[in-house]
Amino acid sequence: MGIKSDYSGQYLSGQNEMIIYEGDRASSVILMLQGKLDVLLSPHDTIPDNNETAADNSCRLFTLEQNTFLSVNDIFKSGKNSFSLKSQESCNLYCFPATSANGIRGIMNTQKDYSTYIVSSLATLIDLSYDSYQKLLPICRSLDILAKNLSVYYWAIKDKYYFNYSPDIENLDHYKNVYQDAKDSGTRFFPVDTDSLSNTYIYENSENTENEIDDAGFEYFSKLLNVPLEQRKGFFNSENYICEYHIQKGSDLMETLVAEIKSKLSQLYNNIYCLYTAPVSLMSSYGKIAVDSKDDKEAALTLYSIIEQSAVIIANCIDRLQNEFDGFSSVNTSDINGLVKTVKEKASISRIPQNDDGTYSGNELPKELENSLDKILTICGCTQDFKDSFNKRLSHFRALKDKSSSDSEARELRSSLTSDFFAVYETAFKKAQESGHYPKVISMFLNFGYMDERLVTKEQAISLYRLCDKEYSKSKFTIYSSIKWLQEIYNNRKEPSINDFGQDYYDIFRDMKKRKMVTDLDKPAYEKDFNGKVSFEINNMLKTNQKVCHGHMSSYFPILHKDIITRDLEKSVVTPHRITDAIMNILETDFSVFYREIWYKNEKKSIEKEPIMKEILPDIIIVPTFGSRASMWQEITGRGRNTPGRFIFPAFTDENIYDMVLKLMGTFRWELCRTMMGVSWNDITEKSLTSEYTDYIQFYKKNHDLSEEAKAKIKVQIQKNRNMMKDIFTSDYNIWINYESKGILRLNKIARSILFRYCPLPKEQRTNLAKQPAFSDLSMQLNNSRAKTAKSLTSKYNKLFKNGPMDEDMEANLIFYRDL
Repeated sequence: MGIKSDYSGQYLSGQNEMIIYEGDRASSVILMLQGKLDVLLSPHDTIPDNNETAADNSCRLFTLEQNTFLSVNDIFKSGKNSFSLKSQESCNLYCFPATSANGIRGIMNTQKDYSTYIVSSLATLIDLSYDSYQKLLPICRSLDILAKNLSVYYWAIKDKYYFNYSPDIENLDHYKNVYQDAKDSGTRFFPVDTDSLSNTYIYENSENTENEIDDAGFEYFSKLLNVPLEQRKGFFNSENYICEYHIQKGSDLMETLVAEIKSKLSQLYNNIYCLYTAPVSLMSSYGKIAVDSKDDKEAALTLYSIIEQSAVIIANCIDRLQNEFDGFSSVNTSDINGLVKTVKEKASISRIPQNDDGTYSGNELPKELENSLDKILTICGCTQDFKDSFNKRLSHFRALKDKSSSDSEARELRSSLTSDFFAVYETAFKKAQESGHYPKVISMFLNFGYMDERLVTKEQAISLYRLCDKEYSKSKFTIYSSIKWLQEIYNNRKEPSINDFGQDYYDIFRDMKKRKMVTDLDKPAYEKDFNGKVSFEINNMLKTNQKVCHGHMSSYFPILHKDIITRDLEKSVVTPHRITDAIMNILETDFSVFYREIWYKNEKKSIEKEPIMKEILPDIIIVPTFGSRASMWQEITGRGRNTPGRFIFPAFTDENIYDMVLKLMGTFRWELCRTMMGVSWNDITEKSLTSEYTDYIQFYKKNHDLSEEAKAKIKVQIQKNRNMMKDIFTSDYNIWINYESKGILRLNKIARSILFRYCPLPKEQRTNLAKQPAFSDLSMQLNNSRAKTAKSLTSKYNKLFKNGPMDEDMEANLIFYRDL
């Protein structure tokens, strides 16, 4: 039924009744006294004549609760309803006739508090709409990237595996030029990286229609709702002009926001249509080409892998739209999976054999992986007795029902195999390095800990086989697989890491010298013993960190087996891209985490000794295990303070990479400061992150600036982290990055002050936070301190380089204080 135009007075609705329709004339302000209303928005720019049809195709953005004024913004702006409203339950509504600002003024004059309630309702509408917009963005982005990438890949596949079929899909011909430009610029299309199909546009010039809106105004109205109601009443009821100004600004924002949300919904509709629901869609076209190409096994598998991954992406996005927005209900995700199954059967994907060139292109176990254990031990030159013993023990391990059992027999078996695993591991690397040839089974052994196809499922073995040769693009950080890292040690490009006791390779020589096991005459040979360095690295850093990164010390076992694999390997693989994304995400907040103060010299430019802040990025090493933790193994290398730290990650994980990196970065912050401060790391007279934080924790009970509630929280925090100062700090660092940096107060003022000064936020974030009382003084003090340092450096450097260009490192130091 719904509310008719120009209706005035009380209106009682039934459940699931349409109250107003999007696009109809707004002729009254609606006050919801009781009940719940769903706010709906159509993805179509042109609203059909049939209102019911428009409502059925709409998405539910959010639900409004009682005591809310509606349609105010529409009367101020277009005069038409921005949304449709549908009762989730029986509602008691009251309609005030109004078609202009004068009508709304009249409503405000009828009751003292209406001014406040109207602005608050508008703020609520803005806040909920903006939240819906933010939820839509990642779904829109995934489907937009997928649609564009599949359009580009169509031409790449046509170019490599020629076929005659040309689907009638709108704008598909446009992407032929995009493909050619990408190809000419060196973009690599094969093998297809299906994981990035919805993450990254294949070619940066491919049209990216994202146009995210400025969120400053929305933030204001969101914060307005945090102001206590009585204070809002005192403000808005005092002067109608103030109230009208906020209504006008809020209405402007709503008009912009509704347009953006509608644009995103329209984009979603068009991309879903192009990808799947159109009579001739990208998915159906890929399916037809795969079936037509079934005799070309490589082409069929390539197309199928794209279809399979795309189906997962589309289904996930549709599920989110249906669950979170009650939209696109006509799309059945089971039909999408049915398409994949049909293509798989018709293209005979399950029966694709191994190619003549030895590459794998089907679902059967590659021949190279048959009898993997025997092949690995044979390549390593193991004796038959050793082979028989190892195989017997591993067979016993395979037969265990509980491979992580803590009983003595299981522990002894795991320990026995672990010892021999690393002996074989060391031999395998050295043999492959000496021969210059790494068979796939050896690469899988060294990089993933794989030894026996009987310990994993067939699908897992195939995934490892495919991942073995996967290449990753370079990133800002230097990230090594286990093989690549050991090659760096072997070729003397990197020094071995420290052992469990913090000793490096050269400390061991000094210890042996003290025990008169060696003399200085042995030192040159010791330093050039690259096999010895590799052995040291494998039996210390790699052996320890494989266990640490695995995350379960009591059940640790170095050989990869299906019982520790808790997620699809191709989805859980820890790639350089995933690590880089997580680190860069944190660097957007803690930009200086890798900076440290070092002494800089440059004799050519007559610079004898100058302190500068320099960013030194860590070496990142991926060790062969399926694990749940990352390890901050070293904050520096050797004794040089200008050397990189070493971060260790498992090859596979089912944990959130961002959370792993965040904890690792907090630990790095702490340990680097300890190292840089030396014996003064906890001396409060020497101001530093560690000294001030240690003092704060040790003497929190006597700190008069802390409330009893804050002290109680600190006590619990200390107990939770087993009185480990590093872990206590890391827990606060987590809160600092995830909450405080966004203006969400979770820390007490002492901890906040320490983190604000020693883990500073970028200038723009500091400026935004300075608007909050909790941050205003901290921000002013830090900005003044950095500005003073920048001014001093500018004066000093101008004199130092008055006859020539400024030294690059010193210019970077100036930028650090002046611009960051």
